[in-house]
Amino acid sequence: MSREKWLWGLCGVLAALSAALAVLLAVSGPSGGEAAPPPPAEGVQPDGQGSGTSGAGDGSEKRKIAQAGSVTLYEDEFLEKLRNAFGAEFVRHWLKETVVRLEAQSLGISVTRGDIDDELNRMQIGYESEAEFYRVMREQLGMSEQALRDDALYRLMLEGVATARIQVTEADVEAYIEDNPEEFAPMHDIRYALIVVDSKERANLVLQQLGEGVAFDLLAKDVSLDETTAAAGGDSGWVSADDPFIPLEAAEALGEMSVGDVSPPLRLDDDRWMIVTLLGRRTIDPLDDSNVREELKRELALAQAPSLFDVEAMLLEKYNAVDFLDGD
Repeated sequence: MSREKWLWGLCGVLAALSAALAVLLAVSGPSGGEAAPPPPAEGVQPDGQGSGTSGAGDGSEKRKIAQAGSVTLYEDEFLEKLRNAFGAEFVRHWLKETVVRLEAQSLGISVTRGDIDDELNRMQIGYESEAEFYRVMREQLGMSEQALRDDALYRLMLEGVATARIQVTEADVEAYIEDNPEEFAPMHDIRYALIVVDSKERANLVLQQLGEGVAFDLLAKDVSLDETTAAAGGDSGWVSADDPFIPLEAAEALGEMSVGDVSPPLRLDDDRWMIVTLLGRRTIDPLDDSNVREELKRELALAQAPSLFDVEAMLLEKYNAVDFLDGD
């Protein structure tokens, strides 16, 4: 049962907004109830260089943000461009975050660091590692780990608000499992190591060295051409037995092998040759993990709740949210 991931389409935008806000705060100084910085000393004049406005007109010196040749980007122009580019989106997001937080507080809903950690762990399923997950999020969505944690906090609060008055019983969970057994079928995984070389002759030489007692992982590090696994001694890690990324020749061989067996040379589609060894097999029953049932209960509650978009709209209205920037 797939969970509603509606906010992911906005992640890149929100990451940009967070970065823009950080810059705004950095260059704007304190706000809200904090004391304002003292005014500049009398008589200080701007340098007058650059194509932007050269002086503040009130005796204060304008802060430079960037410069190229004789052209200078001053703080006021910089802030104006940020406001024009991101202002509406940021204010809208700030309003939604604020009303959701207010409603969560009124309902006694809290999200712990552990809840956020669990959510991020669920999001990492299907990635090779935690580092790989964060790399993909950073490169494809422009989101840092902190941005992902902030996003998870918001979604968990919003989901909590949406489902606050919905009750899902253990009987509901069991009924769903019984009606959808294919979603909870045991998963069969394998772990194998591979060595890829450029000719059958070299593959036969590898087999000979293995027969002489040279360790498979040492040979993989030394001669394997597979960039993904060579550094790890050829180890694929645990993967599904029917993973489509396992070369067909290797998948067929591994299906007939016992743990510890080494295959004969296998010819690949690109005319290179592969030797594999089976490191392990395991069967995982999803229902042995209590977290699966908790996640299912959460999914069933969300299925009965209004859409999260509708919940946001209702809260914006309830708390009289107003975007004063919209009229500027």
